[in-house]
Amino acid sequence: MRSNFAYITCITTAALVLTTSAHAAITGVTGSAVQIAAPASALQLALPGPPAFCWDEQQNVVIPASGLLVNTLGNGFWTGPGGNTNVYFGGPVDSHIIHFDASQGVSNVGGQVTFSGNIVAVIYENILLDATDLSLGAIGTTYDTGNPLRSNTTNSLFQSAYQVNNNVLDFSLWASVINLPNRMTELRVLTAAVPAPGAVALLGLAGLVGSRRRN
Repeated sequence: MRSNFAYITCITTAALVLTTSAHAAITGVTGSAVQIAAPASALQLALPGPPAFCWDEQQNVVIPASGLLVNTLGNGFWTGPGGNTNVYFGGPVDSHIIHFDASQGVSNVGGQVTFSGNIVAVIYENILLDATDLSLGAIGTTYDTGNPLRSNTTNSLFQSAYQVNNNVLDFSLWASVINLPNRMTELRVLTAAVPAPGAVALLGLAGLVGSRRRN
């Protein structure tokens, strides 16, 4: 009896350790996209581009029962001038950001980012970015919260565009220091939280042990 209990405890502890280390991540970038570790600052002029910088933010974030206000949901192609506002109701998400800060004139970058989990929602409007910096942004990164030139306003992408196909996002982002209403353009990409590697197998093994104990 004691031996079985110790074995089950060991299996459960291992599963919990693996679960806490689970996360979905950016797994590939092409074009004018550069993957970096979460920076200390994402304030205007801290990461001048081109290129567009991409990094992973918070992981396994539980969505409130009332939902989360986002711009777009699931697969599709989006561009301006029309606006997009939706509410995401779903399971935990992992957050990532694509950040483009125009360094001079009118600038455009295009590229592709691949994630280890499927994309469930994207936020691009400055007000919604501001509202999720604390709950979804990388811990230790200072975001340009409250800057009206931070990203696209009035929930419109203007000239920018992006396409989502499962776990891949293609983008063409515009920003300007001259005649566009955004000095930066950011996409906060939410992916379905990825289970810990091996956690399911370990829980299955624990089930087998329990069955053996009953026998």
